[in-house]
Amino acid sequence: MDAVTKNRYNRRDFIVTAAKAGVASAAVISAPGLLLGNRRDQPPNVIFIICDQMRGDALSCLGHSNARTPNLDRMAAGGTLFTNFFANSPVCIPSRVSMFSGLWPHQHGCLTNESGELIQSLGGSLLGYFHDRGYRVGWIGKNHTYAKERLQELDLSKIRAREPFRAYSKFVPPYWHSDTFWPDEQCHPYLNTTNAIEFIGSARAGEPFFLHLSYFDPHPPYMASSEYTAQYSSKDMQLPPYVPPEKLSERLAEHRRALHYDRIGDTDLTETMRYYYASIQWGVDSQVGRILAALEEKELAGNTIVLFASDHGDFMGEHRMVRKAMFLYDSLLHIPMIWYAPGRVQVGARVKNLAQGIDLFPTLVDLTGGRMDRKFPGRSLKPYLEGGAQQEYDFAVIASAAYSDLPLGYFDDPELAYNPDSDVPFHTRVQRLTWKAENRTAMARTNGWKLILSETRPPELYHMAGGWIERENVASKREHRKVLKSLEQKIRDVWSW
Repeated sequence: MDAVTKNRYNRRDFIVTAAKAGVASAAVISAPGLLLGNRRDQPPNVIFIICDQMRGDALSCLGHSNARTPNLDRMAAGGTLFTNFFANSPVCIPSRVSMFSGLWPHQHGCLTNESGELIQSLGGSLLGYFHDRGYRVGWIGKNHTYAKERLQELDLSKIRAREPFRAYSKFVPPYWHSDTFWPDEQCHPYLNTTNAIEFIGSARAGEPFFLHLSYFDPHPPYMASSEYTAQYSSKDMQLPPYVPPEKLSERLAEHRRALHYDRIGDTDLTETMRYYYASIQWGVDSQVGRILAALEEKELAGNTIVLFASDHGDFMGEHRMVRKAMFLYDSLLHIPMIWYAPGRVQVGARVKNLAQGIDLFPTLVDLTGGRMDRKFPGRSLKPYLEGGAQQEYDFAVIASAAYSDLPLGYFDDPELAYNPDSDVPFHTRVQRLTWKAENRTAMARTNGWKLILSETRPPELYHMAGGWIERENVASKREHRKVLKSLEQKIRDVWSW
């Protein structure tokens, strides 16, 4: 029985407490003896960089008018950019756990940020694999993946999330943004990168390293130093085409209304957008440039694989909303992925083939010359990195998540925008109502089509036409019935409801 079949869910399995889901998750991820390393004389180093909440189209090399990412563009020019890479979850923890376990969220049991536990053991995970191969392993920056005590077992562990001045308060509206007011050298992006450069600088001959570097930006609150925000003007920000949420689903329309996004004008959005894209350049792109420079200075660029990705996306103007939520739309799932590894991957290539978060584990094993005694639900992308891209009309990426509907009659007695009896900000109070693991939702997406199934709402079918914006739900149209059934079967094949 392979990992996919073994971890199929039925409805009875799903309706369990978050604690039980966490135990099940740990049991799957902690299983020993799943992977074996294949030692080589000089295996490549690995630097796996993740940022938080960066959309897949937010790269200037893709022609995005709002984005300025010169260092990521340089990575893409010297390596391989996947233009159709997707997260397996629209929120942090499930997506990251999928990347580091190689399992879909419905397999490891964490379906929202509030359901299930973090990875409880290095064994059987991406970190454990490289540790067992004799790599020096380090973790720097945001966690949201492993139990903290597990990271303390590594050669280096420096966990940082957001700076204290970014902490939410009940006075903060959902579109909050601001300049940072600490010197850059004291902010976490700079400190994380400095620690990473020190780790790289301590590399010794014959001892490969695996470094995970995790940046908080551009996660809200959207912030950057004034040196960067001053370079962006809200008047220059281009809003995405407006698609009324009612054309997709009533649940999305309810979400927009509950969070008061229907009260936000375009000028509010474009002002938020300038901080979002400044945050990408300040907190992510400029730091990646420092890492690339350190590799060149240490003369390690020729034997180091640098992988850059995000954990999930952001509405950032689509449907006139910002932030994330428990929905499976491309704005939240389509994310950047760049591989930079001179001599190992194509130079300047753009791969259009679909790829997903669960592909990263098997690809890193394969690309570093390792071998696996475990069948992953994902696939190694090494053939595509080496120039073997081909047309795949029927291949589908799968995403899975949980959600809860707003309470019955919510709009008769909605959350107060300001509640003097609560220290929890309005947007967090509303979102917590919808992040409970009460109902399941799943997505199957091919190049041309996308199906979303939810337990409390009708199916959603979209003709993507090579883009990343859902424009009209055509699930009810008889002429698309065959496509709907085909995609539905792809979901049922891996997650039986």
